[in-house]
Amino acid sequence: MKEQFALAASKDVLDHLDAAAAQAGLSRGQAFEDFLTFVRCSLSGQTMEEEYLQTVAKGYAKGKEGERGIDLVGKAFGSLVMAMEETGQDVLGDIFTGGITYGERGQFFTPDAICELMVEMTTGHDGEEPRSVNDPACGSGRFLLSVGKKHPNWEFVGQDVDHRCAQMTAINLGLNGLKGWAVWQNTLTFECHRTYRIGFNLSGGVIREVPVEDSPFGKASSKSDINFIGEDIAAPAVLELLKPPKPDAETGTQLDMF
Repeated sequence: MKEQFALAASKDVLDHLDAAAAQAGLSRGQAFEDFLTFVRCSLSGQTMEEEYLQTVAKGYAKGKEGERGIDLVGKAFGSLVMAMEETGQDVLGDIFTGGITYGERGQFFTPDAICELMVEMTTGHDGEEPRSVNDPACGSGRFLLSVGKKHPNWEFVGQDVDHRCAQMTAINLGLNGLKGWAVWQNTLTFECHRTYRIGFNLSGGVIREVPVEDSPFGKASSKSDINFIGEDIAAPAVLELLKPPKPDAETGTQLDMF
């Protein structure tokens, strides 16, 4: 398969991951998946240390300090953050489709420009009351990011059957200062595996895992639970969540941090 990126910066991130994969003796695909885990855990405010260390143990600690796989992963993370700041685009999704999956399972993400056009055509004007937006097959969260550029105070909910996609969405929302949920879930059967709460929290991070049984996403049990209510489309158990959240001691709001 031939690599094909929409963003030049994607290649720089992937070069670091390729070097990390070679150092750890892993495939590019595995290194990318582990990279998502590393970044997610790093943004959790030290609440996912066990998972982080388990991933390091795959071989990322081999070699001299500064040349280990984990050191190269750190360089990839730095390149990712800089690329996101410079482009304002979905770098992770570009890497995923252009250099990891090459469209496997039909995963071709909508171009950023199309996402932004659709947001302009379908969302209201600035100054409206905070609302919620849900993408039940979110990929890397590209549509949510486009809405976030226009309505950063909204609540964003992304669900996807692929854990890599749920993690990309969590990272993209977190690094862009947005709040909401990223959920590893089959939205046709409602089978839910992991849920991530996004937004500044008391742990000092921007991503926090919530046990499925304690989240609204594990409560819907059948397709018959689906309702269409106003402009929000979700299972009843999720509808209350999709309303603009009230600040509380656990999650607060981004403005509470200043």
